[in-house]
Amino acid sequence: MVNLYIERIRSSQGGLRTHVKERVALFSVLAAVLLTATKLIVGYYTNSLGIISEALHSGIDLIAAAMTLFAVRASARPPDADHMYGHDKIESLSSLGETALLFITCGWIVYEAFNRLFFHSPEVEVGVIALLVMVMSMVIDYTRSRALLRTARMYKSQALEADAMHFTTDLISSTMVIIGILFTMAGFKSFDAIAALGVAAVTAVIGYRLWKRSVHTLMDGAPEGLSVQVTDEVMAMPGIHRVERVRIRESGPITFVEATVQIDMALPLEQGHRLTEEVEQRIRSVVPGADVVIHAEPVCLEYGTLEERIRAESTTLPEVRSVHNIVITDLPDGRLVEFHLELDGEQTVEKAHGSATRLEETIARLDPCIVRVISHIEPFCCQTVEVEASGRERTEIMETVEMFSERFPEVLSCRDIQVHSTRSGYRVSLCCQFDPDLSVVRAHEVATKLEGAIRSKHPDIDSVTIHLEPAT
Repeated sequence: MVNLYIERIRSSQGGLRTHVKERVALFSVLAAVLLTATKLIVGYYTNSLGIISEALHSGIDLIAAAMTLFAVRASARPPDADHMYGHDKIESLSSLGETALLFITCGWIVYEAFNRLFFHSPEVEVGVIALLVMVMSMVIDYTRSRALLRTARMYKSQALEADAMHFTTDLISSTMVIIGILFTMAGFKSFDAIAALGVAAVTAVIGYRLWKRSVHTLMDGAPEGLSVQVTDEVMAMPGIHRVERVRIRESGPITFVEATVQIDMALPLEQGHRLTEEVEQRIRSVVPGADVVIHAEPVCLEYGTLEERIRAESTTLPEVRSVHNIVITDLPDGRLVEFHLELDGEQTVEKAHGSATRLEETIARLDPCIVRVISHIEPFCCQTVEVEASGRERTEIMETVEMFSERFPEVLSCRDIQVHSTRSGYRVSLCCQFDPDLSVVRAHEVATKLEGAIRSKHPDIDSVTIHLEPAT
């Protein structure tokens, strides 16, 4: 229910956004119609190339405004099976089309200006009416550019922003035309063509900026510096070990952000999911309203001991059932790692060797001091206890345990001796008590020797498990 409510809010907000954008675009179209008609009439009667070029410029504005109105309406369509990211890039296509029209206009203005400057100079009649028309043009351009820019920033519309930038720079070109009119009225007849060249220059600059921005968006270019901001914001979060990759693209008002982060593989799934949600919120604080997708990769963090990291890495391979008997030896030329690896006993030797090799290579990358990794492959199986050992066999093994334990002065007592018979042989377990101040290394050495002595006396013993505890 909550998700449905949120979707309704988003839908209503999207409808409001589209309605406002359409109204502003329609206002721009009507203003462009008024300016184009007025400038054409005045330019025709005054024969001023500056005003005619401005009329053509306004005609381009009219076409561009109409394209923007169409783009705004088309981009409001929801995503479908063919356009899963929506239709907002229609606005960028509209800007690209507007750019082409601007460059065509520039070419005509430059051609006509050079023709009037160097080949034939027609009579130009300008006066107060022409001046008033250009002032009116500046007022209208200023009004609609502010309305367009305010709406574009509010709803992040590239088409409206392009129009706003366009009409803002129109103010500069109108200023040049007014200067040309004043110089022409003062007797400098050729300055009208020079002012037209100024309009062409401004139009070319506008066209280049729109072309560059439109192509950048259509090619999924990311806003400059945004990927660094997102990375820094994510890395500032506790629990994020590393940001592997950040991909950003814009489509209309929506910025799509995809990031791959590394988190501690020891974290529970629920906690890891909660961490990625926090990452999404942090990214939206940098990019409001962004559509964020986070992929979390579990990694073994470097602050653990090497043995802990080896055990953690072994869990990344699903075919590995268990890793035990890890022995790390420091040699003159580097570090040697040996371990026992339990795999499914039914698989082939070739497949088991491949799994062991992958784990060995992974472990070798954990520490640059590791020069060699050796694994011992064992079949994984759960031995079930079949029956209690017979009285005679149990008695013999227990006597052997007591006899050999007395030979080690470190073993203060031996108790809880259990003997069971399994499919693979006898399994013996016992508890040995040691001096509480004795080191674990020494106690383990004694227990290992005791285990070897017991198994040498009874070759049919499959395993001996000795539990160490301090004497009380």
